[in-house]
Amino acid sequence: MGDHGGVDRQRVGYWLAILLALSQFSNVIRVGLDAQAYSVAMGLPLDSAADVAWLHVYALRALFLGGFASVLIASRQYRALSMMALLALIMPLGDFWLIWQAGGSAPALWRQALIAAVLVAAWFSLGRMARQPHRAGPA
Repeated sequence: MGDHGGVDRQRVGYWLAILLALSQFSNVIRVGLDAQAYSVAMGLPLDSAADVAWLHVYALRALFLGGFASVLIASRQYRALSMMALLALIMPLGDFWLIWQAGGSAPALWRQALIAAVLVAAWFSLGRMARQPHRAGPA
């Protein structure tokens, strides 16, 4: 991994980034196994079987996000990961709004709030890691 790989694994931001990447891969698997059940868990049940295609489009994007985050983690690009976490706040905040507008369940809303909190913690922690010169990655 590099000179500071062991030290990086002791940092909260490192593990939050891994958790977030794995959550994207988990979403891909869950959509692939049962798109209808996934939509219910997300708080936005599908109206028809034709809507399943949209969840597959979502899964492709989740696969990209998980893969891109994994590449950034492996190359210790903590500055980029920090910005990715900040920009990713668009997703749980937008999902919260959509679920709320659709009259979704409280657990689905709390899930989005938790995701947003984890992203804020990752943004902060990864930003701190990036400000340490030997961990920041290329400028």
